[in-house]
Amino acid sequence: MDLDISVTQGLDKVGQPDWDRLATGDDFYLSYRWLRTLDGDPYVSDYYVLAHHDGALAGALPIYDIRVEGSSFYAPRRHRQALTGGGRWLLAGGRRAHHSGILLSGDERERRSVLRALLAAGLRLAAERDARGLVWMFAPTRVARWLHAEGGSVAFDTVEACLTADGWDTYLAGLGGRRRKSTMRERRRFEQAAYDLAEQPLSECWQALATLVANLQQKYGYRTTPESMRRVLGSQAEFLDDESVAFTVRREGRLVAGALQYRFGDTLYARMIGFDYARLANAYEYFNLSYYLPVQYMERARLRRLHLGIESARVKAERGARLHPLWTVAVPCDGSARVPAERCAAERRAWRGRYDERVLPAEDWDVPW
Repeated sequence: MDLDISVTQGLDKVGQPDWDRLATGDDFYLSYRWLRTLDGDPYVSDYYVLAHHDGALAGALPIYDIRVEGSSFYAPRRHRQALTGGGRWLLAGGRRAHHSGILLSGDERERRSVLRALLAAGLRLAAERDARGLVWMFAPTRVARWLHAEGGSVAFDTVEACLTADGWDTYLAGLGGRRRKSTMRERRRFEQAAYDLAEQPLSECWQALATLVANLQQKYGYRTTPESMRRVLGSQAEFLDDESVAFTVRREGRLVAGALQYRFGDTLYARMIGFDYARLANAYEYFNLSYYLPVQYMERARLRRLHLGIESARVKAERGARLHPLWTVAVPCDGSARVPAERCAAERRAWRGRYDERVLPAEDWDVPW
């Protein structure tokens, strides 16, 4: 397969239709518009390795040289801790998201050819930047398998939760009896609070929502400010407004809670949530904004999956989600990074000790590392 490989800085040099023809399925965090929201960070050099075949884009790999990461959650030390040997690595496959990957087209043989060409170019870039290699954070099993087959080392990172439902009644029917009763009680309590509810594009509420999101993140120890969150949401409103839906809650005309989510393919991606805690009615606002209002919206919007992201796995599993592993994968320039297989095996055993295959789908957890 004859490929033309190039490296460019700045996604504005790549056509959106060509890029998004490759970004399908669960590739929201590799979509053109999402990646454009990350443009302009003075502490990050972004590169896009592109593979063209007969003039058409056949594969793409974002790579980032991060000098300072503003969000501690996505800081490079997180992936260093998952690897032996430490050192400096270039981040590959996506940034500021808890899901990463590689964009490939074609059949299995063609995808493998494109993957190898992208990796070779990415590793040359890493060597030129005096990095040890490329590292993926939050790689799903599908991507980790590809990279492992090409010599990548894999370490368990965390789990992401996804909930599948084609309507409210179906969602309720899939819950256990006790959970179904508590869900209905939480819905009634929320309805009795008599909030003013709306579904809005982000452009209509991003400035007020930024303050609420900062409230929540500060509560859990992050140093987020309303100003920093407005910068993040302002960029997302610029590039992603058409895909956005904010579930907003008001009392006496004032925004007191909001949850930002994005539509992509058949999936609704939960992104941020925030509250004005002093003005809440203590009516299960978190669960209604995170689960119940989105599930009802999905039925009307003909979406089938709610991507709930990472953390709070037990709570999400209790409310009907399945848990999929995410991996840190290192592809070194010199083959020096290795993660003991026993470490991944121990992590898998621990999760399987807590959940069964109704929650942990075997195809994601039965892995060759």
